[in-house]
This record gives sequence, C-alpha cells and structure tokens, in this order.
Amino acid sequence: MSQRHSDSNDKSDPLASRAAALTLLSGAVREGKAIDKRFQKIAGQLEPRDRAFVRHLVATTLRRLGQIDAVLKTFTTRAPPAQVEDILRLGTAQILFLETAPHAAVDTSVGLVKRVRQPRLTGLVNAVLRKVAATGQDIVADQNWPRLNTPGWLWDGWTKAYGETTAHRMGEAHLAAAPLDLTVKDPASSEKWAKDLEAELLPTGSLRHTASGMIQDLPGFAEGAWWVQDAAAAMPARILLQATATSTDSRVADLCSAPGGKTLQLAAAGRQVTSMDSSETRLTRVQENLDRMSLKAEIVHADMMRWTPPQLFNAVLLDAPCSATGTLRRHPDLGYLKKRRDVLAYPETQKALLKRAAEFLTPGGVLVYAVCSLEPEEGQGVVDAVLKDAGLSRQPIDPAPLGLDSNWIDSAGALRTLPYYWHHRGGLDGFYAAVLKKNG
Repeated sequence: MSQRHSDSNDKSDPLASRAAALTLLSGAVREGKAIDKRFQKIAGQLEPRDRAFVRHLVATTLRRLGQIDAVLKTFTTRAPPAQVEDILRLGTAQILFLETAPHAAVDTSVGLVKRVRQPRLTGLVNAVLRKVAATGQDIVADQNWPRLNTPGWLWDGWTKAYGETTAHRMGEAHLAAAPLDLTVKDPASSEKWAKDLEAELLPTGSLRHTASGMIQDLPGFAEGAWWVQDAAAAMPARILLQATATSTDSRVADLCSAPGGKTLQLAAAGRQVTSMDSSETRLTRVQENLDRMSLKAEIVHADMMRWTPPQLFNAVLLDAPCSATGTLRRHPDLGYLKKRRDVLAYPETQKALLKRAAEFLTPGGVLVYAVCSLEPEEGQGVVDAVLKDAGLSRQPIDPAPLGLDSNWIDSAGALRTLPYYWHHRGGLDGFYAAVLKKNG
C-alpha cells in the first residue's frame, strides 16, 4: 500500500523525520538492533504525523530492501559508504513505493548526506535518485520481488521445508503490513463488537479491524471489552480450551506468558490461571492487561526450569521462545536481525522447556506446545524429539469447532499456519501448535 507524505505542515521537519528513519534502518541492517525499541526513544522528538511516516518509511524500506538494492545496483558501479547507501535506500523507497514527490525525496536525501558529513557524495545521491525517479518503476516491473525481498537464509530454509511455490507465496504475504486483530473478552458479544468497531468477525472468533486511529480511542478499549492479539496467536489457547473442555479441573499454567494475551483468554474462559514468565518487566505488562480487563490470574516470576509447582496441573500452555519468523509482517526487521545459525540455536532450549513443562502435568493432562515460527525445526522437530522421553503422546486437533481450515492441520494432527492463509482477509501470522497428552 502506498502512502503519500507531503512536507507542507509547518510543524513538520522533513529532514528530522528522514534522519530518524536513517537511524532506525541503519541500526537494523548494520547493527542488528530491533526498530521497535529504538523507535520508542526517537518518537518523542518527532511530531505525531512524522512518527507515523517514519515507521511506514522504515518498514517499507525493509520489506522492499531486495528490490531497492537491485534498482540501486543498476545505477551505481560500487557501493557507497554505509550511511550513504542507506540514505539512497530510503530515498528509493519514497520514490518507488511511497509516492513521495521525487523532488522532496531527492532534496531530503541530499540534506541527509550533508548531515552525516559526506558532502562530496551529494552529487552522487542527487544523480542516482533522479535516475531512480526516471526509470526505476520499469526495473521494478520486471523483478521477482518475493524472492528479492526475502533474506537468503529464510528463502533457503523455506524452499527446503515447503517448496519454492509456497516460499514464493510467503514472500508475497510479507510485503503487506499485518492488520489489527482483537480478542473479545466475552465471545457471546463478538457480533456486537464487530458492528461497533466496524470489524470483521473471523471464523476463529477474533475480530479484524482495518480502520486507522489510536487503539486507545476505539470503542470498548477503556471498559476492557477486548485486547489486541493476532488471530493466529489466539489459536493455541482456544485449542487448549477445546482439548480440556470436559475436564473438571480448572487449573492451567501459562508458561512464558508475557505479554499475556493467552493468560487473558484462559482467565476470561473461567480457568484458574498461573501465569509465569522469567521477565519481571514483562510480567508487569501482564498484570496491567489483567487489571484493564478486570480479570485475575496468579502471577509467578520464575525460571520454569528451576521452579516447582506446589501442585501439578491438568493443563499447560507453553508458547516457547522462538525465532518469531512467523511475525515478519509485523516485524520486517527480523530477517536482518537474525541468521540461520540463530534459528538452529533455539530447538535445544525449546526441547528442554517442553520436557520441563511435561513434568508439571498430572497423568492424562494436556499440554499445548506453540511457537510463532515458520521453521519446522522449532515446531514439529521439537515435538518429535521430545515425545518419548517426556512421556507424551500426540492428540490430533479437530479444526471444525475452532473455525480452522482443515488444510491448516498437518499429517500429525498439529496446527501450522502460514502468512498467506486468509490472504483475501489480510493474511495471518505463522504459528505452530501441537496438543500433547501426558501418558499414564
């Protein structure tokens, strides 16, 4: 989606907004720093209108970086210094994908070059971006953009796991920003809130809101009628609730629980929830969310590998730490913050966590293991490796009562969502979830 950015607002400093974007972009691709954390520090220095532009510019540049670099390679004989290259990237993104007036993109890019003390390269930047404005769209029209925009380490892993056609569709899906999904506290009122929010009620029960504006200003926020939660992220808790629907034991442990969406789901369903996380700061956010929703849960700050529950649970939800490659639509910097070696480092920790979580279960108890990763090594690979040693057996997920497409259930009965699922509705985060039962 394109977004125009004019510089007619007297309060807006076009060079300041581009400088902020440069800091975020260079931090991500050069230093491996996530843009979300750095943006919080920068945002206070910008006008509200410029904050939105900066986020959109940086996200678009990251989503289209492969295309942008291919265009720039046509007009440069060798790579300029890092900061100047990133200025060219931002300028190209504005001209080709944000419909910024070419003269504004060129002028502010030249201004940035002066700001980073590379005045001898102003002529280069000016010339290259004018060529981009003149013929860049013709180059873009012939590009294989899903492949170009997917970092090589991700593309290689996805083609191996899913095949090139699926990898191509995933690359297409990652060009679009994720919509805003909401989970309603009282499912019986979902239709009412869908109407009040002008949102779509999805088959799984989540609401999909596409209008713009501040979340805090939306109907129902202040009274705690709903919370923000991706439709795919809401599925593991719903799967656990279905798998334990006939149980008379309401106690459930939500492990690695922050920021708390699943804890809220379980508490809203009437379960007696123990919400655990190793981060005290993140647990503060869980408590804040519980308070806003007028819900209760036991908050436990502990390392689950060292913690022993006073009583075993009949149900456990483990949303394990992972590479989070299923959330690329929301975090387009992820592909540049991590490498394949990082993904390969996660499964050993995940296996240990899953084994430990199984020890918290009563015989016959149910455990849902979930990760927001597209990498099979972190999903099916972990479950396959742990089943026997942990005394667990698979329980197939019944998709129909949950509003899931039957094609989303793999041959082992686990859930696997891909980003292009529900493409006509705006896509979906990539998630894996398996239902496991304690033997005995």
